[in-house]
Amino acid sequence: MQKKKRWPRDEILYNKVQENEFLNFFDFVRYLGFRVCKTPKMKNYLTCLLTWHKFKDLSSRRARSMLLLFKQFKIISVNIPCFKTLCNYREDSCLLELLDNLIEESSKPLAKIEHDFATDSTGIRTKLFSMWYSLRINKKIKKRDHITAHISIGVKSKIVTALNIERGKDNIIFREHIDKTSENFKIDEWSGDGMYWSKANCKKVVEHEGKPYFKVKSSWNGKQSGVPAWKEMNLASINNKEEYDKHYHKRSTIESANMSKKMLFGDKVYSKLKFARINEESLKWINYNINVLNRAMYEWKINPLED
Repeated sequence: MQKKKRWPRDEILYNKVQENEFLNFFDFVRYLGFRVCKTPKMKNYLTCLLTWHKFKDLSSRRARSMLLLFKQFKIISVNIPCFKTLCNYREDSCLLELLDNLIEESSKPLAKIEHDFATDSTGIRTKLFSMWYSLRINKKIKKRDHITAHISIGVKSKIVTALNIERGKDNIIFREHIDKTSENFKIDEWSGDGMYWSKANCKKVVEHEGKPYFKVKSSWNGKQSGVPAWKEMNLASINNKEEYDKHYHKRSTIESANMSKKMLFGDKVYSKLKFARINEESLKWINYNINVLNRAMYEWKINPLED
């Protein structure tokens, strides 16, 4: 059987990034804790939660055992709460704002190299079933519920600049992500698939001095409808498709980011409560960003730990 061809890569650089992933992880956790947490107690909990979700499919009891092991070998120096306290803290709705700030702080160092962005959503499995639907159709179903992760990334490093864990409201979330990202990044281009093809989204990108590249649908009526950039984008897609697609297909890197996160940190959440599910998935995306920061240290010589 013929071996499948692989994209060429710098093996020396790749090895260096992989070998130092765990060595640098706790330094980045301390760095983010210092930037975001206001009290030592909050830093303790953050270190425990991020370390727990660094490892895929780890129960709270086994996670506490692992944390105690790290403390015994002096890898971390925090107070380890009982497993129930850890779960209670992860269920707290007040944690949402902190995790949102962590996504922002973990992406800021790459503002030097990121100017093109893309947005997409991906489904995350849960362990729950839709009971209301089973009752409605009077039949037990095997299909589990899911949550949706909306992410916006820089297409060069695949760093996540904005994150929402909720179902629906795709275009509203898209515009919120542009506003969040523009606070720390200069926007040149923003791409998205056909789901984001709308005048309001196009207008929002242009407001932040960016150029939109969406999957243009055949239903366009040829009018600008008060948004000149809307007509320009659609015409460019029709009249110069090859050049347009070079920019539009930058969004393909977001599929790679979704796959990378799911391979490293899992594609499902185990929590049953609403805020616990959101926080669990957010912690995994923060750990994904920490991995990107680790890569940035060696590939682009960007080291936030030295700032």
